[in-house]
Amino acid sequence: MPKVISIRFLLFVISFIILVACAIKSESSIPTKDAISPINIFPNPQSGYGAAPDQLAQPDDVEIMENGDLIISDVDNNRIQVFSSDGNLLKTINAGTLGIANSDIVPTGISSDGAGYIYITLEGIGSVARFNADMTLDQLIGYQGKVSSDEYYLDENDGLLIKPQGIIVSQSGDIYVADMDKTIFRIEGVYNFGFRKFKQIVTSDGTSYIYDKEYAATQEVTKIMRKSEGMAISEERGLLFVAEEKPQKSQFGNSEKFRYIGVFDLTTGKFKNRLIGVEMVDGKITTGYSKDSIEGLSVFGQYIFAVDEKAGRVDCYNIESGERVAHFGTRAPFYCDDESDCVIDGVNYNEQNIIAGGAQVHLLNDWHKNELASPDGVSTRTLLTGEKILAVVDQWNSRILTYDLNDILGMH
Repeated sequence: MPKVISIRFLLFVISFIILVACAIKSESSIPTKDAISPINIFPNPQSGYGAAPDQLAQPDDVEIMENGDLIISDVDNNRIQVFSSDGNLLKTINAGTLGIANSDIVPTGISSDGAGYIYITLEGIGSVARFNADMTLDQLIGYQGKVSSDEYYLDENDGLLIKPQGIIVSQSGDIYVADMDKTIFRIEGVYNFGFRKFKQIVTSDGTSYIYDKEYAATQEVTKIMRKSEGMAISEERGLLFVAEEKPQKSQFGNSEKFRYIGVFDLTTGKFKNRLIGVEMVDGKITTGYSKDSIEGLSVFGQYIFAVDEKAGRVDCYNIESGERVAHFGTRAPFYCDDESDCVIDGVNYNEQNIIAGGAQVHLLNDWHKNELASPDGVSTRTLLTGEKILAVVDQWNSRILTYDLNDILGMH
């Protein structure tokens, strides 16, 4: 009998060692912030928050073009900035260059289609601006108005946008827009948003857009999600991904309010009964990676990148398995949000002091070490040169950082 016990014990020990080794190997194979470094900074050189050519003021989103140029929505400056791949300013677009009387255009989300057109939501005028590849204006889509949430989806308001922010565009040019207005879509403390899909119509007379009523019939996106801006598309899978910023405990039994990415059918808008970034048991969320805010999303092949704004981190998930395969970034030490105070050596590093010029966080938060202050938009692209690049908006450090996707995903 003692021999039997010892053999069983030995087998148990061996099994335990194998499990631990596998776990260590699995975890060590995930690239982290310590193993990933940015390859460039935009503007380059950079002098922090402001309106000068080498400054940005609360940038919101970024889009990488095939030649490596970056298009950035420079929100507080009410302008769109185009930088070359080496960080030099190429072009500035504002209300004046667009011929728009209202100077407060408030550019926010950016996306592009397969034909090379660029689309930017102009929150201040309630429209989506469609640009040619040279960033000359092609047309404005949608019109600004203000109606109640009950009236928003009436036929007479089909093209109306209140404060469009999030945007993603399919390769064929169909536009998906998240329309935000806290006074309209936030009812009894519960967030929601307007959601529009504009279908591209191409005729001999040119390109136009119509509101896709069939897609909107169920409004499942706004039933599942509560406050969303970041979106991404996987064309080959026929999927639309939507990021959740402000979940409710009643959604999926989410008592801890873990943030997640909702998965929807790209063609019909129906929910695929799947969430990425959380673990679920019997239809209820039990745990997750983000408890603060998921902002920008970007799909690259079989992966989806999600920006955790409050944690100062970018997470990468395998779309098929939902497994987190990489993450990088850390919350910048010299930064706190608009509702907080963090005084270090007599300087308050909150957002109001950054705007006032009293806190130059970009001088102290080390971009080489991925110290991110409220990161927001994200973009991925394979360039014409073959390079695979990721860009992330480092919002309150007033800069954009770029990364080699080979370093992140180990695709050497």
